[in-house]
Amino acid sequence: MASPDQPAVPRLTEVAEYAGQETVVVSCTQLGTRYTTGQARRVLDSWVEFFTSGPTPIHDLQFTTRTPKRLLDSLRGQTQLRRLAVKWGDYDDLSALTELSGMRDLCLRGASAVTDVRPLGNLIGLERLEIEGFKSIHDLSPLAELKAITSLSLGGNWMSPRIAHVDSIGFLRQMTMIEVLRLHTIIVDDLDYSPLLDLSQLRSVRVMKARGMTPSLEHLQSVLPWSA
Repeated sequence: MASPDQPAVPRLTEVAEYAGQETVVVSCTQLGTRYTTGQARRVLDSWVEFFTSGPTPIHDLQFTTRTPKRLLDSLRGQTQLRRLAVKWGDYDDLSALTELSGMRDLCLRGASAVTDVRPLGNLIGLERLEIEGFKSIHDLSPLAELKAITSLSLGGNWMSPRIAHVDSIGFLRQMTMIEVLRLHTIIVDDLDYSPLLDLSQLRSVRVMKARGMTPSLEHLQSVLPWSA
């Protein structure tokens, strides 16, 4: 709940409800019986047109219902964004985010269709990154460009037994500012977890146990600031 001197974040369904706020929560899909199919399509179309038309006053944007590809793509010109949170969707291409160089906080949940994180390598100002629910991202090395990151959370679908596999976490050695690190339901295929030992700023870390991992999970837990 917002404090008395802090207005509640507006939760919007239609563009007409937007009144110039810098922080908004948008729920413009999965509209149920409140809208006919045609009306629901027009609601989504209007948001796509709104974002495509160029920068807006919005700095903090959250999508709390399904985010279709074209809705994410429409953010290409929203260069003023500082924070973006996506709950889930069928989006698979992150290239629309490439030019959002002012982004500081990016949360991509339900990213099961995403296969390539290279577009994120341009967001060198990012301080917090979360990518959750992926299953087809194997090469995370482009994230090494994000040297300002202090909080990094990566993972498969923690609500199911599905485990994500990534080639290596060697890229972490170049991300020396990381303080909080979470590798949820992820197995590192080369089984080399030693890059964790080079993160001198760590305050909290947690990774999943893998058979044959080096160093062992027990050793990592004994020398790193492990999180329950």
